Parts: sequence; C-alpha cells; structure tokens
Amino acid sequence: MEKPAKIKTILVAIDFTEKTDSATILAVHMARRHHARIILFHNFTNFFIIDRTGRQMVGEETVSKHYKEAEINLERMKSSLQKSYSDITFMTSIGNDTIINSINKIIQSEDVDIVITGTSGKQGIRELILGSSSYQILTGANCSVLLMPENSHQYTFEKILVPVRVLEKLNEKLEISKLIAEKNKGFISLLGVSGDEKITEIRKAFIKIRESLKGTDTEYYASFVVSNDKAIEISKASKDAEFDLIILNYHDEESWKSFFAENFFKQIINNTSVPLLFFKDGETTVQNSEPSGYDITMPFPG
Repeated sequence: MEKPAKIKTILVAIDFTEKTDSATILAVHMARRHHARIILFHNFTNFFIIDRTGRQMVGEETVSKHYKEAEINLERMKSSLQKSYSDITFMTSIGNDTIINSINKIIQSEDVDIVITGTSGKQGIRELILGSSSYQILTGANCSVLLMPENSHQYTFEKILVPVRVLEKLNEKLEISKLIAEKNKGFISLLGVSGDEKITEIRKAFIKIRESLKGTDTEYYASFVVSNDKAIEISKASKDAEFDLIILNYHDEESWKSFFAENFFKQIINNTSVPLLFFKDGETTVQNSEPSGYDITMPFPG
C-alpha cells in the first residue's frame, strides 16, 4: 500500500555560509505551507592520526571548541527564526560522523521527508576530487533532496515542471508533485522527454500520467518532445516558461557518480538556476561504510 504524499519534517543542511541562507528561507516557506517542522542540521568532521599506538583524534580541544561554537550558532539561528516564525517548530542537530551517515541517522530517527541544501552550482577541481557536500547529500541521503541555488530567491512554487523521462516510481513522483502544487496553488507542466531508446514505453507512461490528472483539482499542461539531449530540453523548458521548481526522479541516475563525464546531473545544474527537487521514495537506502573523519596514517619509524 502506497504511503500518502506528505512533507511534515524538513531538514536543512547548515554550513553557516551564504548559500545556507536561501535554503533556510525556502525551508521556512515550505514549512508554513505544509505545516511542517524544521531541523537545523550542521555536521563537522573529526581528524584522526594512526600510528603504533592506535587511532587518536587530532586536536581534541579544537574539535570541542568547534562543536561548542556550532552549538551556539545553531541555537542563535533557531532563536532568531523562532522569534520571526512563531508558528513553526524548530529543532537543532549536530553530527560528527560523515555527513551522509549523520543525515541518514536523523532521517531515520526523526522521520524526515525532505532534505534542503544550498548549492553554488559550481564544481571546481577540489569538488571533483573530494565531492561537494551538496552532491554527497543528493547521492547519499535516504529521502528526497531539494537543491536550492545560492542566488535563487524563488520560495513559492506556482509553476512546477515535472519531466517524465524514466519509468520508475512515476505515480509516487506525481503524488508529491500534486501535493506541492496544491500547497502553492500552482499548476503542473508535464513534460515527456524521450530519446530514441524506450520511446514507446516513455510515451505510454506519459499518456497514463496525463490521463490520471484529468478529473483532479490539479491544474496542468502536458507536452512531449523527442530528444537525446534530455537535460538540455528540460533546462530549455524551465527557462522558456520561467518555472519555479523542477521535480526530477532520482532513479536511473547512477551515471552521476562519474565525475568526469558530462552527465545529466552536471548539465541540469549548469543550465538552470531553478530549485531542483530530486524525488526518492525512501525504499532504497545508502550504506556509507566510510569512517567518520579523515585518517592520516603514519608509518613506523625506521
């Protein structure tokens, strides 16, 4: 039995930079519309050294100091927000595991429905090698993720672009799209996009989804294009009609993990400044086996 679409708990990844500000404001607007609570989350990483005596934390006093500073800053942010938005429940949480392990623990314990993270939309050589935090959250979080561009001030989603380009979880994705459209008094633009492969299956799925919208209270518009440059078509459509939100399906995006390919993720990030909601149903979980913190292994002397 399918779970009803809901957004009752929102987690915002806070790194105390400017890109966090837009993500936090967006979370506030969404929380008000959905009557949801907000968890303000910050993560920091410990550093360890390994020598003959075993694994030891580097700069334990410095770590404690940074933890206390993060705790104070989060509480200060929470108090300020609570004063301005008394109708919303705010919580704070600090993690010191890998960012994905920390977030997924909260997703499980607090039943988080969506994670919002700010993104600069830029990917330099450091991010290519280490992986940006927003990219890690997108690929590793066990629930839907909303990427909020740093310079975006779009907090109301009246015009929502919903591409149909993969077959998995289309009904579930449509339900969350309808929920967001309802809460924003907006409309859905259904865009079928298919290349030469699977065109028959994609078209059939598109028609089925379009038919399911008939007779509902959701205002919608539907169109279908054939193109092998799916990301470019979606980005072009979002610019031409000035959409407020694009809702994408996380399924079928394993190629994102190839940092040096012009994959779908990079194209969609580089060609649009619209907030992007990547739908995940929560059934597929990610196990992060990385240890918390970084290890610096020291050789034996001599």
